[in-house]
Parts: sequence; C-alpha cells; structure tokens
Amino acid sequence: MFAKPFRVKSNTVIKGSDRRKLKADISNAFPTLSAEDLNELVPNKEELNVVKIYAHKGDSVTLYVLHKNPIFFELEKQLYPTVYTLWRRSDLLPTFITWPAVLQKLAGGADLMLPGVVVPPAGLPQVKKGECCSVSMVKNRAPVAVGNATMSTSDMCDLGMKGRGVSILHTYMDSLWGFGDKTGPPILPGESEGGR
Repeated sequence: MFAKPFRVKSNTVIKGSDRRKLKADISNAFPTLSAEDLNELVPNKEELNVVKIYAHKGDSVTLYVLHKNPIFFELEKQLYPTVYTLWRRSDLLPTFITWPAVLQKLAGGADLMLPGVVVPPAGLPQVKKGECCSVSMVKNRAPVAVGNATMSTSDMCDLGMKGRGVSILHTYMDSLWGFGDKTGPPILPGESEGGR
C-alpha cells in the first residue's frame, strides 16, 4: 500500500477528546495492551498529529504521528500499528517469520507467500482469516511488515503452505516508514516463536 509515495491531504494536532477516542480504539483493537503500555504508546502530554493521506492507489488513510514517527494508521475503519510501534512492542501481533531476502520483495509491494514462511519449533501463530499480523526475519524478532492473514492458520497447513499467507499493507523501507525518522529495526535476538 505504501510502496510508492503518498499525498498528504491534511496534518493537524489531535484534540484531547480525539486522543481519548484513539486510545479507546487502540485498546479495543489490541486488547493485550495494558493501560501502562497504551500510555507509553500514546502519551497524554505529548504532541500527536493526525495526518490524512491518499495512498498512491487512491485509498484514504489516516496516520497518527508522534515525535515525527507514524505510530498507527487507519484504513477502512481498522487500526494497524506501524513498524515504529512494533519495534517497541514486538509481541503486539501474531508474527510470521521469513528469510531476510524476502524483505525487498515485501517492501516492493509483494505479499508474503507461504513457501517463504519459516515454521518455528513452537509452530505457526494461530490466526483467523483477515486478522492483523506482522512479519519478522529469521534471527530478529523485530517486525518488518504488517498486513492481514489471507486465510486461517489451519487452512495454511491444510493447503500445504502454498499460496499467499499475508496481504502486506506496510513495511520497513516503504513510504510510510520514510514519513518517520527512517531508523532501522532494532536487533531483538532470540528464538522467534511466533504467536503473541
């Protein structure tokens, strides 16, 4: 979705009531977040901007920007975390693991194909069709892409791990990432277990 530059329609500072609504929406979308986590991701006293954009294919998207970094984006009334948020909370979404060479394809607009998914010893994360999930690389748990599962985990296994697994919306190195401070992913080593 952000493989090509987007057009900014408006950029305004969020009002107090809208900030409270955003926090409630984030809490509903990601119930595993504690109140403390939520306050860390969306602090009460710091400037937060609402940026309305048109993606290159014409989709209307709302960005929530803190410290110059987009932290969440809203598309068709669904909230998604950006990689900047996932680097602070890598366990926020179910995560699929792939090989580093796949990242360039994802950043270029490709979806995550199931043959490129690495199945960890603990198994794949359990997802439903359409569920928001992230993608990380082997040997680094820091997510590098966000999208929606194209099918449930059981369907992925039943189909022999063939076909599209995750419809990618946003990646490290795309234009949404480039709208922020352009930092790279942190190194979060350890066994990538998938899941939450």
